[in-house]
Amino acid sequence: MKKLITSALPYVNNLPHLGNIVGCVLSADVYTRFCKKRGQKAIHICGTDEYGTATEMTAIEQNLHPKEIVDKNSVIHKNIYDWFEIHFDHFGRTTDDDHVIFTQKIFKEIYRENYFEEKTSEQYFCLKCELFLADRYLLGTCPSCSSERARGDQCDDCGYLVKALELKLPKCSICKEEPVIRKTKHLYLRLDLLKPQIKKFIEEKSESWSDNAKAIANHWI
Repeated sequence: MKKLITSALPYVNNLPHLGNIVGCVLSADVYTRFCKKRGQKAIHICGTDEYGTATEMTAIEQNLHPKEIVDKNSVIHKNIYDWFEIHFDHFGRTTDDDHVIFTQKIFKEIYRENYFEEKTSEQYFCLKCELFLADRYLLGTCPSCSSERARGDQCDDCGYLVKALELKLPKCSICKEEPVIRKTKHLYLRLDLLKPQIKKFIEEKSESWSDNAKAIANHWI
């Protein structure tokens, strides 16, 4: 039996913490070793996640280019995992050429098959920074618990998943100015067109999944 084992990719906007070790890479390493001891062909794949607002915000705070942050921290991450003797058959970076090419290939195939749909939506825009505000770029008061530390995607105090326009007293996390609402276009994946294939896959493969994994998968369809 061949097994491909992956770990959740750690963000490299800061240094690794125990959650990175215990929460994902340690358990995957133990399971990979177990499979190999049983004579199974197993490989453990992981790497650093170097895109996203977390890295961009850290770069802004430190007055550095995002690439400077990820180039430095990706090495630190790998050195720490090596110190803990966590073994990876391949440990890469999302900025690696192979990863970029493969990701773009998937995107282009989905686009050619017309599984994307362009929609216009409303989003907060900072006039001073000339930037649409998503996730960590947007701060405000949580509509659920009234915490003043909510972000544009989530409130860490109560766990509420925030829709950006729900935030009360919104402000740009960079300049602290109040944003305006503007229309913008995005591509959306038409999961409804893929529902039969996804449902069939879940029915055939989910027997050994955890209840939580089954619930999350079924939620998407």
